[in-house]
Amino acid sequence: MRAVPAAAKPFAVTPTLFNDVQEIADKFKISQPVIVNLQHVEKPLARRLLDFSSGICYALGGHMEKVASQVYLLTPADVEVSDEDKRRMQERGLFG
Repeated sequence: MRAVPAAAKPFAVTPTLFNDVQEIADKFKISQPVIVNLQHVEKPLARRLLDFSSGICYALGGHMEKVASQVYLLTPADVEVSDEDKRRMQERGLFG
């Protein structure tokens, strides 16, 4: 029997430095979904942040999806983002 995924409210972050990955990883490790907004980040830094985020998702069995231009939703294993939270993200232009 499979467990029903837990619903969790996403944590939104707009990183400005590579060191901000610590905050992304800490939230993800405690099974909190993370919205990573790279819209105002320079391309080389955005690539490094994206690579790190992808790696942590893979290593911990989660998944990552692009929800808008330069905006990504990192969802830990056994966690589900509620339809209500997705609706709110869409209203703010963060989910499409």
